[in-house]
Amino acid sequence: MSAHLIIEDGQPWWDSADIWVVPGNDPNGPPGAPIAGTSNYLWGRVHNTGDSASNGVRVDFYWADPSGQIAVGAATQIGSAFADLPPGATQEVLCLVPWVPVIVNGGHECLLAVAHGAGDINPLPDPLPNGFAFQPKQHEQIAQRNVTVVLAARRAQLLSIAVAALPRATKKVELQLEYGGELPERLLATLGLERWQPAREAHLVAGLARTPHCNGDTPGEQKLALDVPRGQAQAVYLSVRAEALPPRQYALLRVLESQDGKLMGGITYLVTDLEKEQAQEQAQEPAQERHHPEEQAS
Repeated sequence: MSAHLIIEDGQPWWDSADIWVVPGNDPNGPPGAPIAGTSNYLWGRVHNTGDSASNGVRVDFYWADPSGQIAVGAATQIGSAFADLPPGATQEVLCLVPWVPVIVNGGHECLLAVAHGAGDINPLPDPLPNGFAFQPKQHEQIAQRNVTVVLAARRAQLLSIAVAALPRATKKVELQLEYGGELPERLLATLGLERWQPAREAHLVAGLARTPHCNGDTPGEQKLALDVPRGQAQAVYLSVRAEALPPRQYALLRVLESQDGKLMGGITYLVTDLEKEQAQEQAQEPAQERHHPEEQAS
């Protein structure tokens, strides 16, 4: 008899809905996008699908630059959560230490959750040794979340991405843009965007560049090859602009990192136009107020 601990991956794996953020001072508040420079609370969801209990399960949370390969030593541990999991149980756990994101990569960090528990059918080393590569596809107890909400703008926004090489190996990778698709409702809920829909008619203008540029409308490249010396990181700049993005709809953009044709990781950007959404809500408010007396009278 064994426990079987799982933190579920997303599709792709770095879109896990089992890790989410609650910005602000109330950990029981609504989920949403993290806010740099302020307190944010991290939650995780861990499952025990085995036929034996695992008590004292510890879920460790990390943040890292959203590079393709992330290893112990390159990621920063934030804190831990604890749970007792009977067979077949699922539990949401709160990281006991608030997370205050620093502004790197424009505030677009990667989050990781790792579960350690007694009696697990395939336990991880505890503690994880320095240099241990977080590989969610190979370890069911590890999940990753690289989903970032980006506000649409008339001029292209310039976002930075760090591509890091591990200490002992140089890295030759290719970055490529992928447009379109939609996110599961469970993942949208963890961003505070319940019932939002993918925008079928929206048009994203995006590109990659090796250097920042002043003209935010420069589209850049759709593919970019990089040679990163061992132990170093290289910055890449992503410009993105959305056209024809209706309220309550979003457009997806993914930056994929591959090595020798194998997908190594990526970042998902969800582009919304909250200004248009807020304007629509304000336009509806007077009409709703006018209806209230009639409704009360009837």
